[in-house]
Formats: sequence, structure tokens, C-alpha cells
Amino acid sequence: EPAQGIVLLAPATPMAPLVQHEVERKGLRHGRRLRVPLLALVSVVAVAVSLDLAAFSRSGKAASAAATTAWVGKNMQPELVVEQSGGLRGMALGVLFALLMMGCVPAWRAIRKARELQRPYQLQDLLHGGIADPEADLTKIITFIQDQVIVPIDERLPGRPFEYDLHSFPFVPMVLVIGNHSSGKSTFINSLLGVSTQETGVAPTDDGFTVLERWQADSTEDGPTVFGCPGNRPFRELQRFGQAFSGHFRRKRKVLPDDADMPFGLQIVDTPGMIDLPLTGSIDSDNPTGNQVRGRGYNFVDVVRWWAKRADLILLLFDPDKPGTTGETLEVLTKSLAGLDHKFLVVLNKVDQLDNSMDFARAYGTLGWALSKVIRRKDIPQIYTMYNAGFDAQASPEHKLPLEDFAKRREEVIAEVCRAKERHLDNVVTALEETLRQVWMTAMVLGAIRSKAAKRLILTWLVALALMAAPIGVLGWLLATGRLSLQGYTPVVTEVSHRLSWKAPTPTEAHSADLTNMGMLGVSLAYAGMMFAVTAGCREFLRQSRRLQKTTLDETFEEVYADYFIHNDGEDHRARWMNVKPKISSILSSIICASSLKPFPSWELVRIDACLTKDVWHLRQLARLLRLDANGEVRPPTRRAADKDMNRASTMG
Repeated sequence: EPAQGIVLLAPATPMAPLVQHEVERKGLRHGRRLRVPLLALVSVVAVAVSLDLAAFSRSGKAASAAATTAWVGKNMQPELVVEQSGGLRGMALGVLFALLMMGCVPAWRAIRKARELQRPYQLQDLLHGGIADPEADLTKIITFIQDQVIVPIDERLPGRPFEYDLHSFPFVPMVLVIGNHSSGKSTFINSLLGVSTQETGVAPTDDGFTVLERWQADSTEDGPTVFGCPGNRPFRELQRFGQAFSGHFRRKRKVLPDDADMPFGLQIVDTPGMIDLPLTGSIDSDNPTGNQVRGRGYNFVDVVRWWAKRADLILLLFDPDKPGTTGETLEVLTKSLAGLDHKFLVVLNKVDQLDNSMDFARAYGTLGWALSKVIRRKDIPQIYTMYNAGFDAQASPEHKLPLEDFAKRREEVIAEVCRAKERHLDNVVTALEETLRQVWMTAMVLGAIRSKAAKRLILTWLVALALMAAPIGVLGWLLATGRLSLQGYTPVVTEVSHRLSWKAPTPTEAHSADLTNMGMLGVSLAYAGMMFAVTAGCREFLRQSRRLQKTTLDETFEEVYADYFIHNDGEDHRARWMNVKPKISSILSSIICASSLKPFPSWELVRIDACLTKDVWHLRQLARLLRLDANGEVRPPTRRAADKDMNRASTMG
């Protein structure tokens, strides 16, 4: 911290954000010391301006009054004798201006301070402990960032596209199991629970979503009851999917055997099998895409998207008899699970039903080929091959496939399910970070679109006004120069008064005036038609421009992020853009003109950047501390524990 006030940045270490925050705080203290010199400088400038205003007032007073003028020397400069009251008025105006400037500086500083992110918490050094309750701090920080950074921007966007991307606490960790019908979802869940609680069969047996949880007593709750669960506040958001969904939603809490793999404090969600159903609705204004309701009464893709965003692990099961992707599975993979690759596991189930290695290779290859069509990457996700044991299928010793290896893979899948509790807080922080980056991208792209639309709108109507005003200007010029008469009267200037008057027309002039009036009527009608044509043309041009906005979204994205693509291809930004683009397209479809969108000030984007560089890193460290506690590992002592140790040592001493 040099005496000259030069700010030194810390090296790029994990603690760099905290050091930089401390340096900024000290720099703000130096800024307060400079407040008095700054106000003094403003006052001097204001007094100088007041003197200029006083001189201007005296000259104006002298010019309007009948002052005496004396010529001094050969320079011919006038010396004006005026009253001193004009100077006093100028001085008073200068003092008022100085006071106004002195009041504006604190107001400007208050506005800047209000725009800064006022954290109700401190970003502490977690390398040496000092956090009494990491989970409470993590919840507090996430709630603050959502309420103060994300929600203000989301509320200004039509339809609030990020409303259901926010987290509510408390929420129990969760595993989502999805797949085609008869892929062994319910059988796998029964095996995991150790009891037969879900119906199984070759045909579709479950028509709704079921949440299963290990509990001290058996209970079954329907959808409306689960929506009000105090231990899972996000469940109330499911009400937006309508009565058809709530009627097929329930929760089962079961008493499980002691040797069951399912742990306490974990929810597993069983979903209806994905199948191809005929469309029940036609393409109209209420159902523009024609595939929003596919025989279920609710939007299955959106419901799966809601569960997938909040799940800590997603199991995607396939049947070797149907290893390809159905139409509904394709929709879920491309829409519901977009951007959630780090969460889901692909499982080829029921491999014990295959007779030999040729059948296994055919089923495995077909599934890999189908996934390559929907997952646009060179490397497809790892495929876990397993079979369900314990209830339905029993492995035969004479089987031609290595079922022991498949059993090991099943144990790996079960281990991933049990580890979902450990991944819960990390997934919450990852989801918050991704939401912040998507909000940033949405604001940047929509801001560019809004700026282009506003410029295009202003330029279009300026051209329209110019076209409309040009005939009026020409007509006024003709009347003013006398090249066109008004009802036969010609303008003349009298020699006595030098004023403009109108001379009465002669009979010949009156006849020509009638013809002129008829011509003026035709010109007026033509002008009205031209105004209508110009207005219609401008509106059609703007309408076509709005339509092109949706088709040029990719070009706008490339322009906004051109600086990011100078030294790299920006695969991360492009992958995120595939998730943000549908939201921006829906927003543009719901408004008349992009210029009607509310602006996104730069200080809001600075807030998002501060959260990404400082707060998210702090949240990662808090989640790490909680993960160490869950695994029973030794972590740095908290401040409360250190105080207890110190008190115990002093007592023993």
C-alpha cells in the first residue's frame, strides 16, 4: 500500500480475490481522505464560473438598459456604466451553483455505492478454518446472490426465463431414474430399496412420477400434499404443471431392511417410461408446436427438465431389446438433459437376457450409434452394462456372457447413487454458477439486439419524417417566394409600411386560381396517399426486421463474443449458447419490438462478474468443508471449535 495511493494487485493465487477485496477496501478509505480537496476544487471551479456568469449578467444588463458609453483611447472599446445589482445576482447564482455541485458529489457517491454489491457476509479465508456453520453460510450466500443479482434481471425479462432455475432451501438430495418403458427402472429401484414397492412388468406399469425415500414409518402421500412439504420447498414449483401432473405424482416413504443399499437423507424418483404416442392436439395458437401435450395431459419434457436440474444424479436406462432412442427419448436428451452431461449415467440394463456376445455387441453398438446422433460430441458418455438381480432375473451359471463383470458394473452404479448426497452441495454451486453465466449471456445478447432495434427504429422513422416533411417544405418555399398563389391572391410589399399584404385577383387570375385550387386538392390527396404508403412501408420494414432478429441470433452471438473467440474457439460459450438461444428466441417472440426491452446497465454485469470471481470460489470452499465432514475426514478447525479448545486448555492450566 504505497503512500501515493497506487493499488498493487495480488498474485494469481486462490486467495487473490480476497486480497484484492481488501486492497479495494483500503483504496476506498484513501478516497474518503480526498473528499475535502475534491470539494474544495469543485468550489473553486464554481466560483470561477460564477464570476463568468456575473460578467455575462452585467453585459446583458448593459445591453438592455440605456447606459452611457464613453470611448476610451484609440482601441474604441466601450466602458459600460451599470448598476452593481447585476453583479450581486451573478455572484448569488454562482454560489448557488457551487452548493448544487457540492450536493451532487455525495449523491453521486451514494448512487455508486448503492450499485455495488453490498454483501451481508464476509469472504473469509477458509484455508485455516474460521467458519462455525458452513452449511448456513452457503445457504445464505446462495440466497443473497439469487435475490440481489439474478432476480432483478429475471423480473425485467418477459416470462421470467430463469424463475425456475433458482434454488430453494431446504431440499433433500435426489436421484432421477428415467428410461424407455420396460427398461428395468422400477426393478432396479426395488433392488436398491430391498423391498418390492414399485410395480414391474414388460408393459408400461407406472403412469406418474414417484418419489421414494427411506423413513422411520411407511406412508404414501399424493401430489397436492407433497407440494406443501416443508422439507422440500422446491416441490411447490411443480404446481405450475397443472392438475394432470399432480394427479399422477406421489411420494412413498418406506421402512427398509438394515442391509438395504438406500441411505437415509436421499430421494430417488421413478418416472413413467418414455414411449412414442400420437399427438393429441393440433397445431394452433394454443399449441403452436403441436408436440407440447403427448397424451399425458402435461408437458413431459418440461417436467423432466425440472427434475433433472435439481437432481444430483440422473440414471438413463435402456433395454437391449430397444436400444435405440424413441421420439420422446430423443426429445428428453436434446431438451431436458441439455447442459447436464456431468450428472447423468447411461446404463444398458438387462444384459443377462442376451444369449451370446454377438447379441451384446449388436445391442451395445446400436445404443452407441443412437446416442451419437443426439449428443454432438466426438466422445459419447460411458455406458454402464449391468442387469437387475434379486427379484426377477437370476444369473445362470451356464450363461455365455461374463455376468460377474456386469455385476461389478452394477455395484459401481449403486455406489454412484449413494454418493449423490456428497455431490449435492457441489451440484448446487455448479447450477448457480451456470445460471449466472446464462444470465450474463442473455443480458449481453439481448442488449445488443435491443441497441440494434432502437437504432433501426429511430433511423426508419427519421427517414419517414423526412419524406413527409419534404413536400411541406417545398410548398412553403413556393408560397414564400411568390411562385405559387393562394386562392388567386398574390403577395405584395407596400412601400410605406414595408409589410406583406395580399392583392385581389383579376378575373383571369381567379380562373387560373380555380385550376390551381383543384391542383392543390390533387396534390393534397397524393400527399395523403404518400404518407400512408410511407407509414405502411416503415411498419412492414420493421416487421421484417423483427422477424429476421430470430434468424440472425447466431450472428449476433458471434458479434457479441467476438473478443472471446480471438485466441480460442470458445466451445464452452457455444455449448452454453445452445441452452440460452431458445430462451432468447421465446422472449423475442413474445414482444412487438426488441427496443421495448428494458436496458441492462453495465453495473449489473459487473455484479455478476464479481459473484463469479469471488463468491462462487468461496462457495466451492464451503462445499468442500461440508464434504470433508460427511466423509469423516479431518478439516481445519472452525472458530467455535478453536475457542472451545482454548477454553479447555485454560481450564486445565
